Amino acid sequence: MLNRELIEQEYDFLKDEIFLNVSSVVMPPKRVQAKYNSFMNEYIENYGDDIVPKSWQIVEETRKKIAQLIHAQDPLEIGFVKNTCEGVSILADGYPFKQGDNVVLCNQEHQANLFPWINVHQRKGVELKVVHAKDNEINADDLISQIDEHTRILTISSIQFSTGFYADLKKLGQACKEHNVLFMVDGIQALGRFDINVQEMNIDYLAAGTNKGLLGTLGAGFVYCSKQYCEQIIPPYASYQSVVSHVSPPNITTNFDTLEWHHDSRRFESGNLSYNCINAINAGVELILELGIENIESHIKQLEKYLRNQLTDLHIHVVQAKDEKNWGGIVCVYYPENQDEQVMSILKKYKIHCTIRGGYIRFGLEFFNTQEQMDIVSKALHEIDQLGGK
Repeated sequence: MLNRELIEQEYDFLKDEIFLNVSSVVMPPKRVQAKYNSFMNEYIENYGDDIVPKSWQIVEETRKKIAQLIHAQDPLEIGFVKNTCEGVSILADGYPFKQGDNVVLCNQEHQANLFPWINVHQRKGVELKVVHAKDNEINADDLISQIDEHTRILTISSIQFSTGFYADLKKLGQACKEHNVLFMVDGIQALGRFDINVQEMNIDYLAAGTNKGLLGTLGAGFVYCSKQYCEQIIPPYASYQSVVSHVSPPNITTNFDTLEWHHDSRRFESGNLSYNCINAINAGVELILELGIENIESHIKQLEKYLRNQLTDLHIHVVQAKDEKNWGGIVCVYYPENQDEQVMSILKKYKIHCTIRGGYIRFGLEFFNTQEQMDIVSKALHEIDQLGGK
């Protein structure tokens, strides 16, 4: 059961606003806000003395917490990047593809997990085997059926950003393991909200920004890479943090022929990281671990079911997977595009914050949302439904 008192302490600043936009950006809890701001304060107060070594202590501590959250074997399987796209791009660009190799993916992917693969297709000739969704659902068997002897990677988002469809990661991961195919997951919509176990799901590579369910902020993310594949991936950039073969100043490098990369996910880090953002991530993951990811997932699933049960009589289209196991804590609703102003006015009246784009509303549910808020969302959607049109 969720600790409601702790949640209230961290989120009392929301007051009567209904924040349902975690699928875009999260409202960081108080402890995250404090950590983010304290980094700069300490930087200034100490005139920058020892800021870098202190920051790397924060990095190592945060690796451990993320590893615990996703059930990784070793914290050094975690490397920090700027965002999901950078994490995906490191794999796409750094994997040792050969002529005739292919990647399996679906047509609903966010650009962060799509454009890097189009880029490697365009630049290196890697074939893309694109599986099309049916009725907004991604059939795991359809993806698996596209695996052949030339498939090197199968990539998918844990939860699709435009439909809320939660993929059958265990089934996909098992199939990839059996076919010796690297299983890559864009985890940004699920992490911190759903229990993603990289070992049970046989996930080999996972990339995610931390500005959604991980309660962090923009401009930071991480990758997880299993030991099986890590040394095969050569990053597109290098600095002293990413290699073993560096010498400490004031000494200078004398080997101009080769680099010896770290044998773990530290190889994906180069130059100074967004330490203040990682400081924030540390606090966000800490809160998730305190609340319990199983408790969070259970709460979100209960809220989604409760809300969906109230929307069955709507004329406007509510996207819904047939099987509850594919519900990802995101409810998407489509309305006539010419009603944008009226729809935004209604949502504003009820103090609902969500994603609104031409003809599309997306509600991302989080642990701080309540059943009472779902009642208000239902009321707002029924009012929108009365605008007419299909």
